[in-house]
Amino acid sequence: MKVRAGFGGVALIALFIPSAVPAASPAALQPALESIRSDNLLRHIERLSSDEFEGRAPGTRGEELTVRYLIDQFRKLGLTPGNPDGSFVQKVPLMGVTSDASVSIQAGLKPVPLLLPADVIATSLRFQPEVKVTDSEMVFVGYAIVAPEYGWDDYKGADLHGKTLVMLVNDPPIPDPTNPARLDEKMFQGRAMTYYGRWTYKYEIAAAKGAAAAIIVHETEQAGYPYQVLVASQARENFDLQSPDRNQGVVPVQGWMTLGKARELCTLAGHDFETLKQAAVKKEFKPVPLGARASFAITNRLREVSSQNVVAKISGSDAALKTQCVVFTAHWDHRGRNEQLSGDQM
Repeated sequence: MKVRAGFGGVALIALFIPSAVPAASPAALQPALESIRSDNLLRHIERLSSDEFEGRAPGTRGEELTVRYLIDQFRKLGLTPGNPDGSFVQKVPLMGVTSDASVSIQAGLKPVPLLLPADVIATSLRFQPEVKVTDSEMVFVGYAIVAPEYGWDDYKGADLHGKTLVMLVNDPPIPDPTNPARLDEKMFQGRAMTYYGRWTYKYEIAAAKGAAAAIIVHETEQAGYPYQVLVASQARENFDLQSPDRNQGVVPVQGWMTLGKARELCTLAGHDFETLKQAAVKKEFKPVPLGARASFAITNRLREVSSQNVVAKISGSDAALKTQCVVFTAHWDHRGRNEQLSGDQM
């Protein structure tokens, strides 16, 4: 059994349990079962969420305190170092990125009034000080999905190189043909969200299509969280794994737009947003040029960060099967401190 905690920006605690450990009797399991109590769990949660740990942001003193706490707790549980080098710690090289952006959009000959980040959020995870996109044609690409297993392709071979893609959040909500009040379970798993509905996929496919920017229209119900969550995330440092090409393969600009501003943009460009959205639920959908153009100027403040996983283990007892594992994960990191606040606001 191995335990792993922490992965910088996508931090985790992972518990690997060999599937072939001989079955223990109920009496032998009792001490372990009794140790899993709500008051024990609450004690750890209260400690890690206290001011002492300073919000647990990667690359900060809060990370160091958290890592020490995890190692100490793993030792108390009788776990041994799980990293092949004999330590509890695995280094994770990250790049911290804090973006400042300006955005302008022209719909026809009319400028679209924008407030950042209240209307639009724009960032870049390319590891370069400046990212600029000038006068990029905006194209509505529906749910921005290519899913061969569902016979679905929102792009239909369109050349989208250098363009700004406007896309909908989540998977297409396709009605069940036998009961329109329900979603079709055979298409994108009905009400469940597949990876195609994740914002990470939408930015990845935009990069694969050669887009200059990808803007997701935020809708709270479909996204599962309010727009303010995105505003809070954009305002702080974000992290990605360091890469040899300094993330030149990602879409240059990634961002979000409020539903209200998307409707206004479409209206100024001579389109109806709801009509576009309804068309996007059909397999026959094709990208729609909006008759609008966007420009972005992003300044990135970059910081190399050496973050950490915490890895521990309990070896299985079956010589032939002890390498087989089950994985449990959880985050150790959070957003850190807001240095602009003070006193009771922090």
